[in-house]
Amino acid sequence: MGLCWYICRVWRQKYALLSIVWALVSCKTEVDLLAPEARERLVVYGILRPDTGRQYVRVGRLFVTREDAAAYAARTDLNVAAIVRLTDGQTVWTATPETVLKVPAQPFYPVQVVYRFDMRPEPRRRYVLLVEVPDRPDLSVRAATTVPSPPYIARPESLASLNPPAYPGIDLTKRYVIQFYPQSNLSLPALAAGYELTFSFTYGEVVGTDTTWRTLVIGPRRLPQGGSGPQNYTLQEKELLITAYANLNNPAAQYVYDASRTSQAWQLQITALDTALYNYLRVNDPATTDFTTVKPEYTNVEGGLGVFGSAAPSRRYFRIDACSEYLLRLNNAPPPLSSCSLE
Repeated sequence: MGLCWYICRVWRQKYALLSIVWALVSCKTEVDLLAPEARERLVVYGILRPDTGRQYVRVGRLFVTREDAAAYAARTDLNVAAIVRLTDGQTVWTATPETVLKVPAQPFYPVQVVYRFDMRPEPRRRYVLLVEVPDRPDLSVRAATTVPSPPYIARPESLASLNPPAYPGIDLTKRYVIQFYPQSNLSLPALAAGYELTFSFTYGEVVGTDTTWRTLVIGPRRLPQGGSGPQNYTLQEKELLITAYANLNNPAAQYVYDASRTSQAWQLQITALDTALYNYLRVNDPATTDFTTVKPEYTNVEGGLGVFGSAAPSRRYFRIDACSEYLLRLNNAPPPLSSCSLE
């Protein structure tokens, strides 16, 4: 589940960055598809993840147009018929192209081609991406990334060895310190340039006899690299609770979720980011849905633009307190005996 929403979030947020169009204002009434000074370049976006056996890379064309950029992109195929390879110095993988529909209601050409690698990258290994366009020696790019190790999350703990087993509880009404290490093997140097912290909650919204299952994603919150020792993030009192409360706000609905001792409804994820991806996310707003330029000084793609990076996630599941259950109207929870409010 965590992989699905992460991938969906990344691809939704990156369509605009991957099919980039630059619009130049002109007083001329006639339309030139490419300005005389324009030169085509390739734009690449890809993130290697060691927690999945399928990797995707998006390759598009960058150009300059004198007409309305959104209108041009709505009818123009920016895809590239390329040969896309990946190597770790020992093995070479060749990508398989896949044509997929884009996110609806966005002003872009309706389909895009993504390149799929059926492989699982290894942490702490360097991978080089090579993209070539047949019969176009001027269109080729190269990029490299070293996959960071997944962080080791020390708090909250993993599934407790109780009888019966149970995930640890977090009282959302109080401050809570999340603690993690760059990796489980502390003798190795840290490779991640930074981290992202994301929470998710899977619940059912019941209206009448219909139940719709949803996943609320809170984050990501970008965390800086803090060295090789333990790193802490303090979740302020009611911080997560208030955000969830603001989203579970249908007065006509009842809300349900799996409240068992081993429920995975509440999830915490910390993702290690390599240097190129961390810098790219800091500078280029990943939430944009409009055309934007990719700042050349923050790209690691030689011969083009974009980014080729890697991200390694770790997850923990947790249960919540009785007060939070009551305030979020989950499972018709009764009011607790002690004081319980959002104030």
